[in-house]
Amino acid sequence: MDDQALSQRVLHLRQVENLSQRQIAELVRISRKRVRRILQGSEPSKPVVKASPFTAYISLIAHWYKQYSRLQAIQVYERLKPYGYQGSYVSVVRLTREYRAMKQTAYHPLTFLPGEEAQVDWFFYNDDRLGQMAGFIYVLAYSRYAWGIFYPRTTFEFFLAGHMECFNHIGGLAHRHRYDNLKSVVLKRDPEIEYNPQFMDFARFYSFSIHACNPYSGNEKGRVERLVRDIRAFLYGETFADIADLNDQFHRWLENRNTTIHRTTGKTPKELLAQERLIPLPEHPYPPSRVIQALVSKTAFIEFDTNIYSVPTTCAGKTVTVAAYPGYIEVYLSESKIAIHERSFGKKQKIDNPLHAEKLLATTPAFKMRRILDLITGMDPILRGFLDCQDTDSDRINAAYHIFSILRTHSRAMVISAVRELVALSCFKIKALNSLLQLPESQEPQPLWPKNMNLLNLKYQERSLTEYDKHSQDMGTA
Repeated sequence: MDDQALSQRVLHLRQVENLSQRQIAELVRISRKRVRRILQGSEPSKPVVKASPFTAYISLIAHWYKQYSRLQAIQVYERLKPYGYQGSYVSVVRLTREYRAMKQTAYHPLTFLPGEEAQVDWFFYNDDRLGQMAGFIYVLAYSRYAWGIFYPRTTFEFFLAGHMECFNHIGGLAHRHRYDNLKSVVLKRDPEIEYNPQFMDFARFYSFSIHACNPYSGNEKGRVERLVRDIRAFLYGETFADIADLNDQFHRWLENRNTTIHRTTGKTPKELLAQERLIPLPEHPYPPSRVIQALVSKTAFIEFDTNIYSVPTTCAGKTVTVAAYPGYIEVYLSESKIAIHERSFGKKQKIDNPLHAEKLLATTPAFKMRRILDLITGMDPILRGFLDCQDTDSDRINAAYHIFSILRTHSRAMVISAVRELVALSCFKIKALNSLLQLPESQEPQPLWPKNMNLLNLKYQERSLTEYDKHSQDMGTA
């Protein structure tokens, strides 16, 4: 290619195809410096103005935003496709930005009577060590007094537990509670609002009314929204050892906030709390649980929150009811409690109570002792360490069976705590475990002796077998 042809090629790629100098250099296989010299030595021509593919749709888009002011860019893009739009989604985002800009709206200030309302909400906090934590917030609208707590989940049982934590701390509750449209409160809004029936039962129990905010109306619960913003500022850059440490520091921050003069009221929330006319708490609390149905597998396990929990083997194949509490779960069959487990917040965990397999093990004696050993060693690492320090394999099996027997009368936590103490002392004897748990020592049966020892010297005249034969003949003739 001669110099003139090369120059024309470079100019065409730059002015018509709008390629960069780097792209032109790679395409025609010359250096970027030579491309720059060719472009600088030429007189720039007037670029051809192309009509935007978006121009024909401007009036249609303006009409849509007049009807629906909150349309998103992706919704506009999907709406344009049936009209033959061939442009990119990025162009729609850029050219609808002015329509999607937030409009400044004026609101009437909300005022409340003492005890009239509380505003409730969840928010999330992501920690490198703890993962995602869910914060429950409860704010009294009149005094601005606030309390809350962090949980590992936002499911219904934690939602109820959060209410009860705040009720107990404040010593009462507001007459009306304001929520956004979370599923724990509102199941659906169209064609009419439908509330969660169990939450309605909770509200009836504590005698408060429910107010669900309109969709996209955060201003209706501005008290709690502003508080969440302040909490995020407090959490920024902080580190926590565990969820207990997180809640401890969070409560100290809330206590300091509640004793600080509020910028609007001119008084501290704690001072105004004394003026709140709250609903008193009932004598007994509401059980904070979520109830679901579960099918027991053939191996006598149920699945809950991706984890599996054991139940008695006699329940295999049956449908049971699971009551999930914040710290534990209970399993019922026909209103009879058949199992209780400490709740696990891990993933794909197996929580097994060895006593649940007792009847199955009784029908398989050859498998029983080895299975008990597996169950006990898998129950807790401290038990595995205790059994591994036994002298022989037979001693390990006997020690596992002894611990299995103790679990019939003592809780798992108590047995594990006792074994932990023995391991700390480098003691691995079953007798020491019995002593620590104050169990009676097994003793050999003692022989019984009469009070009159002369009875042991009694003698009798043995009878001849011929007498028995003669007696049998006499009975036959008779």
